[in-house]
Amino acid sequence: MKTWMRVALPNVFTLGSIFCGVSAIFYCIDGFNALTGDPGRAPWLIMAAALLDSIDGKVARFSQGATRFGIELDSLADVISFGVAPIVLVYTLKPFGEITWVLCLLFLMCGAIRLARYNVMTLRRVERINEEKDNFMGLPIPVAAIAVASYVIFCWDRWEELHLEGPFMGFMLVLSILMISPLSYRTLPSLAFKSKWSILKLSVIALALVALVWDPKLTIFPIVLLYILSGIAAWGLHMVRHDEDVALSVEE
Repeated sequence: MKTWMRVALPNVFTLGSIFCGVSAIFYCIDGFNALTGDPGRAPWLIMAAALLDSIDGKVARFSQGATRFGIELDSLADVISFGVAPIVLVYTLKPFGEITWVLCLLFLMCGAIRLARYNVMTLRRVERINEEKDNFMGLPIPVAAIAVASYVIFCWDRWEELHLEGPFMGFMLVLSILMISPLSYRTLPSLAFKSKWSILKLSVIALALVALVWDPKLTIFPIVLLYILSGIAAWGLHMVRHDEDVALSVEE
């Protein structure tokens, strides 16, 4: 594969992520469905942006086409698709009344800090730019965005309205804190069957994929919630064992 193709291909997926994120914002601005207030396509467009975001990194590493330009473009795309788009979705629904804008801004600012910290950490290991990481420092902003979007989808599928506004307000606050926290979150395992633990993780992922195919509207949010809780549980377990260095990631 030619050099320009190796560099350009991942960025095509990144630009696709921006397209989906901005489309979600426009859909929210247009007022969803004027008759029913159904958010409809907006949360699904955020999910599509997350899918493209996950593909661009893997394509870059597979083709050895990761560059500083690609990393910076990816971060800008993440701010739009997983920072701005989810808060516009939530603000349009206004589940928390007049303080909705405060939590939305907090979510966006914490997401921006999370991305800036990631870029700084990446600069420290520029010589390993094409290597797969084992963990993330703090909750990745795409996961936080998926959690918000999938909860909206979950609620409209079950109740045709946003439900449990109070707990959802606390949930958004927790997501914001987790993004800037030093907690370690595991990446998805590779397809290499290196150990019993990797086989177990792949089996769990396979079951999750089956559940997603069965009923995505019902299962995306619980699956994402389990992933979010896994980082907190791992931190608590390591703290009980007094293994603080393992509990907190340094992403180096």
